[in-house]
Amino acid sequence: MAIATGNRKVRKTADKGSSLRENIKGLDFKINLNKKISVREIGFFTNQLSLMVEIGTPLNVSLSSIAGQIKNPEFRRVVTEINTDVEGGKLLSDALSRHPHLFSEIYVSMVKAGESTGQLKDMLDRVVEMQDKQEKFVMRLKKALTYPAVLCFVSAAVVIFLLVFVFPRFAAMFEDIRDILPASTKILIWMSGMLRSYWYAGIILLGIFSYGAYAFMKSDKGRLTVHRLKLTLPLVSNIFILTYLAQTMRILGFLMSGNVPLIDALRITRKSSTNLVFAGFIEKIADNVQEGKGMAVAFTEAAFVPENAKQIIRTGEETQNLPKVMLRLSDHYEEEIDDKLQKLSTIIEPALLIMMGVVVGVIVISLILPIFKLSKTMH
Repeated sequence: MAIATGNRKVRKTADKGSSLRENIKGLDFKINLNKKISVREIGFFTNQLSLMVEIGTPLNVSLSSIAGQIKNPEFRRVVTEINTDVEGGKLLSDALSRHPHLFSEIYVSMVKAGESTGQLKDMLDRVVEMQDKQEKFVMRLKKALTYPAVLCFVSAAVVIFLLVFVFPRFAAMFEDIRDILPASTKILIWMSGMLRSYWYAGIILLGIFSYGAYAFMKSDKGRLTVHRLKLTLPLVSNIFILTYLAQTMRILGFLMSGNVPLIDALRITRKSSTNLVFAGFIEKIADNVQEGKGMAVAFTEAAFVPENAKQIIRTGEETQNLPKVMLRLSDHYEEEIDDKLQKLSTIIEPALLIMMGVVVGVIVISLILPIFKLSKTMH
């Protein structure tokens, strides 16, 4: 009996140990699954795969070798799965399509076009080029917007600091001359009191407003409103239009130059568009193409498309050089966006500095004037 009891205890302990090991494995898997895979890592994978295809390395050997070079455990697992699918007889494009969170439909379509035409290496190179251009473009946008954003944050922080920590020290001094205080000082004293006494209400209201704005922008009506505003707001509308045009033409140009059927290329481009108005514009192009009208008609009828683009697209369609024309236009528009962003930053940065100076100046004057009045009353 003692032996049987001991055996049961051993089995229970072993079962607990086995269960613990399974839980640890599951935990490891979840942790790895949540590791972020960067665009740069995907670019490295594509570049290495292109190089190995160029030197004639079998696809499964290439994928196995690349997986061994990848440091990110989750990405290594994904590439290993892709290799397993390829060794099982699947096409590379089909294996990639099983991971849509990493490899977009554009990526998969270009690889599929390379497989069907026997130009996989060339298409992988074009994917690398497209990813590189998109990454550089996003970096330029971030760089252009970072300084104004930091300046706005610092300005708000300075004003809040003055109102919460500096102004209350002087407010007590001004109690005796409250009736003769300037209007700006009275307003700032009131704002300072509100911030100090009801800061939690301000946070709650800010949270409600932020949630309401987020919910509105996530709704279909809200998204459409915001997307229309991007194309009509003064100063920035032209930048948004050129950005969407450059992205649309780059994707279409790469897909068409890779022998992807035009209707499929337009469908993929439409799905990749981040603006509902532009997505509708691309859908109209697809309808015109299916009706035999060609692409140039939709470009000509769109009010937001620049005149030079309308003429160049029409010429490119007539001479059957649309892919080359679109890629050239995307490069041209990206350079134009850089110029416009630089000009806009030269306007915004001084304007923000002036605004910050005015706000801080008003606060300082609102403090100094009552001190002068207080000194006069004392004399």
